[in-house]
Amino acid sequence: MREYIRLQLKLKWGYNRNNDKKSAVMTIFASLIAVAIALALVWGLTFVLRSSLEVSAKRLCVLYLTVIMAGLTVASVGMQIKRLYRPGDLLITARFPLTPFQLFVSGLLLNYIDLSICSAILLLPVAVVFGVAMQCFTALYGLGVLLGILLLPMIPFALSVSVAIPVVYAKNFLERYDLVRLILFIVFLVGCFFLYDYILTILARFFIHRNWESGTLEIWDKLLFALDSYYNPAYYLGNVMFFERFWLGAGSLVGAGIVLTAIGVALAKITCNKLRAKALEGGFGASQRKSDIDGYGSARAIFRFGFREILQNKTYFYFYLGVAISTPVMVFFCDRLVEMVGEAQMGSGINFGAAMLTLSVFMAMICSFSASVLSVEGKAFYLSKLVPVPYRKQLAIKCLLYIAVGVVALVISTIVMGCLRFVDAVEITVLVAVQLFFTVGLVFNGINLNLSNPNLKPKANGEVEEINITYMLLIGFAIAAILGATTLIFPRIFEGGAAWAYGASVGIAVVYAVVNMLVFWFGADKKYRRIEI
Repeated sequence: MREYIRLQLKLKWGYNRNNDKKSAVMTIFASLIAVAIALALVWGLTFVLRSSLEVSAKRLCVLYLTVIMAGLTVASVGMQIKRLYRPGDLLITARFPLTPFQLFVSGLLLNYIDLSICSAILLLPVAVVFGVAMQCFTALYGLGVLLGILLLPMIPFALSVSVAIPVVYAKNFLERYDLVRLILFIVFLVGCFFLYDYILTILARFFIHRNWESGTLEIWDKLLFALDSYYNPAYYLGNVMFFERFWLGAGSLVGAGIVLTAIGVALAKITCNKLRAKALEGGFGASQRKSDIDGYGSARAIFRFGFREILQNKTYFYFYLGVAISTPVMVFFCDRLVEMVGEAQMGSGINFGAAMLTLSVFMAMICSFSASVLSVEGKAFYLSKLVPVPYRKQLAIKCLLYIAVGVVALVISTIVMGCLRFVDAVEITVLVAVQLFFTVGLVFNGINLNLSNPNLKPKANGEVEEINITYMLLIGFAIAAILGATTLIFPRIFEGGAAWAYGASVGIAVVYAVVNMLVFWFGADKKYRRIEI
């Protein structure tokens, strides 16, 4: 069992020379950007609340600890499900010389180790930034942070052991209802984005206008008071970190963690073997759909198959369709925020530029998934070479699929902005024209990138590592920034600048689309023939 745990830890956290170095570099780069944004929010919110409220460092810290513990609980539930109940390497682990109980205990230990590492990665930078912003960074505070890192994973792990079981059954039930899963994910995504927008709006109002909306301070004061109470596990962790009623905090965390874990293990042990056996026998909610594409033309059949391929891939199903459908709502929040910040820095009349910037960013997020159009097929890619349809035609049809999804999100977003009178009729026309060409360029760029770097071989856990999506996000964001800067700056540096902004943005989008379409047209067949599994 010890060797099995060591092997699993090495696979997840160890260094492997065979790993794609480009993928590792891009993953680290994207992670650093995300961490920098999160820490900037922590510093900004801490500075604002410290300046506006009479609040102790411990009470304010409990707010961040609550968020971190909630996030770790969700992550831990995912770990439990993935490793104990629905592991991708189940057929391999079933052949290990270990009893089911030993595998179960090993899975729990591995999950706790993983959660402990994640706890340190999350809490340490947040605590350092918080300590600097709150001006409470002392040697005693540093010792409290180290103790907090040790105790942080206990409650999330203990809760996840029990919570994972009903979540598994709920997931199994929802496997049959794709639409319900998508709706729930969209609601969650929009909710998170609304919260993110709310915090950014608070920071923007404070730093730009130096004022608060009526009642905002009272809401935050009540929230901090409510969180800093006995029913919140983060309250006890805050006691440990700031040495306030230290033994109560440490004892409560350790005692509750042990009791909840014992109860959860007892319940989980009853169902674990049953769930693993079901997965070995036939999987959870295996698809029973019958093929109904017989008699369709080649173009319609490929288009329909490509859409179903997206629905059957969980990552793409959630993050591709979910982002596409929720884009209009998120564009509205972003436009409002960018307009507020922009008016303070550049004056009024920046709605068109704000709309161009935010819409371009979300179109880049949607269309970046075109960079996985081949990789998503994995080992089944060879079937596309047997289909009696020219390679370029197959790819062109898939391009239309990704363009269609982007266009639907674009049309709804522009309708929302028009109804809210955020932009006028002429600006809407230019927006639609620019974003149509931008979408076409993004989709063909993504497919060209995937043709050059197919990534058809799965990793050890059976998943495909798709770095091309990250590349396309960076490319899309760069062009979105150029479009946004053009439409924001040109009206202020040229006489009749609006016309210059319209022409320049359309020109950039058209050139981008045409170049990538030509690269696709003259190079797709040749690159496709070279691809082998």
